[in-house]
Amino acid sequence: MKKSVIMMVVFALLSCKEENQNSQGENFSNNVNKVANTIIDDSEQLAFFNTPKQPIQPKFEQLPSGSVQPKGWILNMMKSDLEQGIVGALGELYPGIKSDDLYYTARRGGMEDIPEMGDLVLTGAEWEKSIMWWNAETIGNWWDGFIRHAFMTNHQEAIQQSHKIIENLLNSQDADGYIGIYKPNLRYQHEGSNGELWAQTTAFRTMLAYYEFTQDKRVLDAVEKAMKLTMKNYGESGKNPFYLKNAFGGVTHGLMLTDVCETLFRITKNQNYQDYATYLYKAFSTYSINRSFNDLRYPFLSERDSLFEGHGVHTYEHIRSMVNAYYNTGYPELAKAYDNMLAKLEPVILPSGAGHADEWLLKLKADPTETAAEYCAMLELRNSYGSLLEKTGDIAFADAAEKLTYNAMLGARNQDGTAITYSKFDNSYTIDGKHHKHGEVKDEPRYKYSPTHSEPAVCCVPNYGRNLPYFLHQMYMKSDDAIMILMYGPSELTTEINGVNISIEQETNYPWNNQVTFRVQTSEPVELSLKFRKPQWSKRVEFAGSEAQLENDFYAVTKTWNGEETFTVTFDNPLELNNVEDEVYVQQGPVVYAYAIPHTEKTIKTYEGTNFRDYHALPKNEDARNYEIIPGTVSESNGKVSGKLYDSTNNKELDVELVPFGKTILRKTTFQIKNN
Repeated sequence: MKKSVIMMVVFALLSCKEENQNSQGENFSNNVNKVANTIIDDSEQLAFFNTPKQPIQPKFEQLPSGSVQPKGWILNMMKSDLEQGIVGALGELYPGIKSDDLYYTARRGGMEDIPEMGDLVLTGAEWEKSIMWWNAETIGNWWDGFIRHAFMTNHQEAIQQSHKIIENLLNSQDADGYIGIYKPNLRYQHEGSNGELWAQTTAFRTMLAYYEFTQDKRVLDAVEKAMKLTMKNYGESGKNPFYLKNAFGGVTHGLMLTDVCETLFRITKNQNYQDYATYLYKAFSTYSINRSFNDLRYPFLSERDSLFEGHGVHTYEHIRSMVNAYYNTGYPELAKAYDNMLAKLEPVILPSGAGHADEWLLKLKADPTETAAEYCAMLELRNSYGSLLEKTGDIAFADAAEKLTYNAMLGARNQDGTAITYSKFDNSYTIDGKHHKHGEVKDEPRYKYSPTHSEPAVCCVPNYGRNLPYFLHQMYMKSDDAIMILMYGPSELTTEINGVNISIEQETNYPWNNQVTFRVQTSEPVELSLKFRKPQWSKRVEFAGSEAQLENDFYAVTKTWNGEETFTVTFDNPLELNNVEDEVYVQQGPVVYAYAIPHTEKTIKTYEGTNFRDYHALPKNEDARNYEIIPGTVSESNGKVSGKLYDSTNNKELDVELVPFGKTILRKTTFQIKNN
């Protein structure tokens, strides 16, 4: 088909506002476009950026990608997801990943270059004109998760595929250093919404991970050359990338080039990257264009009198950019913004640890029945917890990261890793492709299990592939005088301290039990302190086989390590009933427990030549939503949690076993307490 014909088809699609039913659902469409009539310039509020900086030294330092390898059940899950699940299969299930070579041979120069978009229906909405960048998010994030899985599981076929992905990106680089998705007529000169920085972010995160796995210096050099070009064109002496006539998700996702800056600084120690990250946050805070995507702008954080209202994924990922700017500068104005951010964050956290956002936050407080959590939002919040932990050293962020990962994030995955939910409720009574809210039932394409979610966007599935690799990366960090064991789960850290090779392995079924055996090996004797986080939910932590001293929130084992040593850590985690509004939920250690509602599955789409499918999960028992918990009956024995529930519909008591949230499909998590 000739380009002129393609262009006519595209613009015909974009003009069919009434004929096409939007595949995004009403929730998304009604909230995406909050573009101001005029650009609001808040430069005067940002004058403090011109004052001398007093940087704050982060408490910890992240280790290189690949320093931590999965073990035990995490390794088994990652292998399964790569070999039989969605992480390895997405490239085949969503053809756009293979057919759209948007960083090289299919760069975008105009609307005629919009690719095949799967099941996405275009209706003519203004935001859709920026659709050219969309696949950069899908493809770049899938590359990132896929490559990390390949190297972290030592999967040779996937490693070979990873080499090809990176070679293609290297071959795409122009002589001036450009790596990105736009032809020369568009790059760095956009007047409206675009994905320039966002497409670079997803590609560069992938490339830097590959560099750290392989030490292929060509890759680091390519990213640095590309970044030099971007920093010149979109910098203090160039154009503000956020000064545009309109802005939708792609533009404001671009603030996450901060992630690339932080990684480059960690690798190279070049302060220019941190300075540029600070510039990006300042530039983002200068102009207010679309209120849907900018909760973390400084002017909106200077006061704490309102709840977050924007797109949840943006809100949660932008936390990293704001906090990084605060630590890079030490400005007291940003200290206040940081405090206000935390105050706004607390009301949106669900019992599962997720921050709610069924796309949008809408100034709503978290409600386990009424406010769902999107998988992309879970990932970005959890990764921001890791950044907050690195900067502040506050173990509350480690607790939050464990809780979110082991409950909400696993609780969106089906048991064999062939599908996830896009959005899901803590109290998930049915998953039937409809939104049941305030007595109304409306179609919602996000409410199903799918290996792609190609109707609304292929974004959550690629981000699922980034979950466990990034979590493992956050488990261990360095401080000035120690290696910090910040989170627990089957894993192995391999690093070098003062020229001595050291490995620290966690042999455990944590969080499904409360005991971890540590195996420490050194290539030669070395004086070293290992510091183990004391979770806030643990009454005490017992060390068998080694002496540990409690120092603030960490147990320190300081000694000369020589050869191989083994010791066991046991967490005393009481079973707790935690309050949420007028209900309670059950938690032990990081694990939230729920009543698993028996269900049936209804296939609604199959993927030709595969065993993958989209399906709904339908309850066998509609009465479960009314179950109450009988006080004093919940107990733990031999690793199982049981209790009595009261079926108020049928006036009877039920003896039940409660199941870890992360292993549920349909579930009731919060309960009213039955009155005697």
